[in-house]
Amino acid sequence: MYANVFIALCAFSQVLLTYHFFPIPVNFDNNSYLLFVMLATYLQYNVQRGYYIVNHSNSNSPRSQWVLRHKKVMGYTIGVSLIVLLFLCNKLSWLSIGIMVGAEIISTLYYLQPFNLRRHGYIKPFLISTVWVISCGLVPLIENQLLTIHSAWFLASQFVFISVLCLLFDIKDNDKDYLSGVNTYANRFGVSATKLICAVMVLIGFTCFYMFKSDTASLTASVILRILLLFTILYTSDKRHAFYYYLWVDGLLIIQTILFFIF
Repeated sequence: MYANVFIALCAFSQVLLTYHFFPIPVNFDNNSYLLFVMLATYLQYNVQRGYYIVNHSNSNSPRSQWVLRHKKVMGYTIGVSLIVLLFLCNKLSWLSIGIMVGAEIISTLYYLQPFNLRRHGYIKPFLISTVWVISCGLVPLIENQLLTIHSAWFLASQFVFISVLCLLFDIKDNDKDYLSGVNTYANRFGVSATKLICAVMVLIGFTCFYMFKSDTASLTASVILRILLLFTILYTSDKRHAFYYYLWVDGLLIIQTILFFIF
């Protein structure tokens, strides 16, 4: 519940997209990394959205009540995930392990007191996007010796795409961030200005992708994706139900992969 499994599938799809665009062989090690990213995402989001959000100030919220009722089950799944992740680390190079540990530290400091990187509202969308691109794009390329200047355009395109999704989530949390003293683009400059920033970033992301891949099929999929993203930007507001964000906005990560596989 609360999108933890779904967001793990989104991470799975993003690694799959990297495999699709590069000559990455289908073998046990690469399949293991798909599982690694999915479990690492599930583990991190369970801790962040699960145990950590249950505090005295929101213990009566529906999400907190659900977590409290299923705390034992969540603990078991987190424990199993951690054990499997430690085993799967054997399939990674020391360089990739170091990079992933760094990404996990950033993810943890994002919500862990007293660091709480989330309070730095102007950079938090880009922190999240950086962790996703590192995990789902950079490490697979490093592991398969495919990191080049050309492949960096793919990483840049993905960074901008995911950053837009994160900025849309700031619109969702507009009032809550303001009351918490977190300055974001949405509550500092307004929702309309944030949407304009997102629209400009969509164009930047498309340009980065064009520099990476300019064949007709890939560009067709990319154009469809950007059109969907632009409509999403226009439709987004802080009045939308949470499921709109957790299923549709996050779901664009999966839709992106599906589009490129189709075309």
